[in-house]
Amino acid sequence: MLIKRIPKVIPPRSRVRLVRADKQVPSWKKDVGRQFRVGYYSRKDGLECIWLVNESGKYEQTTDRPFLLKYFELERLSQEKNFYGKGKRRLGKISIQTALERLNGRSSIDVYEAAKEIWQKDDPQTIRSVIRVLHYGERALNRAAAAYALNLMHGKAAIRALERTLSNKREHPKVRGQAAESLAHNHRERSHSVLLRNLDDPSREVRFWCAYSLSEMADEAALTSLRKLAEKDYRIVRGFWSVSREANGAIRKIRKEMRDRRGHRKGCLFCSKMGTK
Repeated sequence: MLIKRIPKVIPPRSRVRLVRADKQVPSWKKDVGRQFRVGYYSRKDGLECIWLVNESGKYEQTTDRPFLLKYFELERLSQEKNFYGKGKRRLGKISIQTALERLNGRSSIDVYEAAKEIWQKDDPQTIRSVIRVLHYGERALNRAAAAYALNLMHGKAAIRALERTLSNKREHPKVRGQAAESLAHNHRERSHSVLLRNLDDPSREVRFWCAYSLSEMADEAALTSLRKLAEKDYRIVRGFWSVSREANGAIRKIRKEMRDRRGHRKGCLFCSKMGTK
């Protein structure tokens, strides 16, 4: 949900989700993805002290407005006018969706936060469910988020699912592009040839992300195809730049990796000995 204007005092019963943590709040890392509600304010603490109410309806911890806006996503803005809760019941329990349930949602923010939570946990028990969303999710948004979730999840099944999605010409380009991007970080030997075959795909997004992944893999076999894209493919990928520019960057990166490897072999006594055998 896009909230254009956030009031100075965030009303009680508003719903927020913790979406990041850093060195300032290291204890929050384990809670990323959790949902809270803003509780009723205390006259003693004032309107600057925000109480966060957990899933069980308990007032768990406090923060202030700057910290809330920095580390939390405001998902729903309440219309509550009774800030101190005079005459109101305490907030009760709420049912919290699992990350897999949120992966099938409609809000892009919530869906991708769920995907991030899934790959950070890297639970082998969830891979099959994520793959199911990748193949059969209701919306392209959900399928693309599932491909994103698989980018760092271990297991050959995740890699095979990404390769299959990239090669599926009937799938939405955004989903196929995300699958190609995820293969940069989660691939096997066969993934190189799958990416190479899709470098000349009709979709600019697919070509763009295949070029990116092949550069991350430093795949020398891709240089000829990448040169063709660099010379004539000036289609722009929304939010990024042209396929040509991405292909040129990929060529530079692969060539640098090639030079570094040659320099290492020349300067390394072990490599030079191995080369003579």
